[in-house]
Amino acid sequence: MNNIPHFCLKRQYHLLKEELAVATNEALRDGLFVQGQFLTKFEDWLAKKTNSKYALACHSGTQALEIIARYHYEKFYKTFQVKPRIKIPNLTYVATLNAFITAGYDIKIVDTDENGLMIEEEPCLEDVYTGVCIIGLYGAQPKKYENHQVIRIHDGAQHWLVTDDIAEGMAISFDPTKNLPSSGNGGAVVTNDFGLWEFAYSYRDNGAIKGMFGGNYIAGTNSKMSEIEAAHLLVRAKYLDSWQNRRQQIASYWCQQFKDITDLRCLSDGVSNHQYQKYVIYTPHRVEFEYYLRNSNIETRVNYRQGLSELPIAQPYQKPDMLSTSIMLSRGVISLPIYNELLDAEVEYIAKTVKKFFTSR
Repeated sequence: MNNIPHFCLKRQYHLLKEELAVATNEALRDGLFVQGQFLTKFEDWLAKKTNSKYALACHSGTQALEIIARYHYEKFYKTFQVKPRIKIPNLTYVATLNAFITAGYDIKIVDTDENGLMIEEEPCLEDVYTGVCIIGLYGAQPKKYENHQVIRIHDGAQHWLVTDDIAEGMAISFDPTKNLPSSGNGGAVVTNDFGLWEFAYSYRDNGAIKGMFGGNYIAGTNSKMSEIEAAHLLVRAKYLDSWQNRRQQIASYWCQQFKDITDLRCLSDGVSNHQYQKYVIYTPHRVEFEYYLRNSNIETRVNYRQGLSELPIAQPYQKPDMLSTSIMLSRGVISLPIYNELLDAEVEYIAKTVKKFFTSR
């Protein structure tokens, strides 16, 4: 079997190259390279796809989360004159933590369950939090957060296609590794809150107020999605549902094939809905397993080898101990390649290779 890369946009490009070339030409033809018709069309499509009132594209998913965090920080601080506090799950990408650090929040890093989803702690008088950042790790549908007295912010970079709850605002990423990849970078804020949409619109344009000359009332930044990126996303959006169906088929096949392996657990087990941004398994034999698959021409990745609590920047914040579920989970998770363009023969080869490793032990 030839090498099976963990991630391969080259295959997708060869399937879509003619449509992408047409979209590129149309985006460049008008001479309006940012904030033109393709951006408007993409934002309209995204609002409908997420069943939200407002969708606003920006440069990256990280900046989308920063915008939402900044909006709620300023709204809370203006009312109570103290900085807000927020809970973040321990197992996720550092960009989530960075967004709330740079916005000025007081942060508590919370343990997860065995699927990497944040545990909802019982509230107490000494531990009243004003916000929670909800993450569906690896593409899992996150649990409903029942405490509606807190601000719920979705970092939806991995799970936005399987949630019907955008809460008080959801950040989306169109990074090339995501289910709907941009030809470069891209993100978006989706919300039903007009105040957040207005803030985000201004923030992404250096604080300018729409339709006002010299109306810069907030400090913002330049965070725009190009017309080429928007045009390419519209091309790929046409195929998104079929791509998701293919991911589901691959994942279902593997879950069935692996169900009797004692030392392997699929992290999607017990999750009601999953977008399979990654296909992740847990095994206590990760080092040997990773080496075995590499020698079998199957590329794997580990997301994430550490919990946020182990990073030096997390030192000032409350966090779970080193024996927490999230830390133990990080020591054994590994992701297999999963994307629409995998051939059936490759899917079957991966399953056979995984089973061979465990049966030979």
